[in-house]
Amino acid sequence: MGNVADAPQPSLIPALGVVVAGLALAVTGVLPWAGLTAEFGLLHTDFTYAVHGTEDGAGWFVVGSGLTASTLGILGMSRGWLFTGLAILPGAVAAFSLAMFLTDPHTLASRLSFGISGVLNVHPTILYGWFAALLASIVVAGFACAALIRRRPTQS
Repeated sequence: MGNVADAPQPSLIPALGVVVAGLALAVTGVLPWAGLTAEFGLLHTDFTYAVHGTEDGAGWFVVGSGLTASTLGILGMSRGWLFTGLAILPGAVAAFSLAMFLTDPHTLASRLSFGISGVLNVHPTILYGWFAALLASIVVAGFACAALIRRRPTQS
């Protein structure tokens, strides 16, 4: 028969980390991810048209992954480290969605890139929201791995 000591114990730090990073990941879905930047050489100014994550399907996957990771972190706080460890899956889904966002050939920014030397340069730009989402997905996966790698106490 199983011993009570053999049951998975909740681990607060990784679970709390997954909850916070998952919520941050969900918020990054509404931040600007990419844009089209026009730099005017004569005026020394630039203008950026931003595309938010939720304007593309990948952004909704990131929001859903963040909420799922947070839910698994909350379950991990009350039920055991295995739920926290499962948050690595939504972290991976978010990272994959971010990669697919960059490789999508149908976006406006990837089709428009031109310039007139010294006067106008138009090019696609990856904005801070995409990088924040990538960082949050890595942090979610890191805390989930910390919950999975934790060592069990040795039995005497």
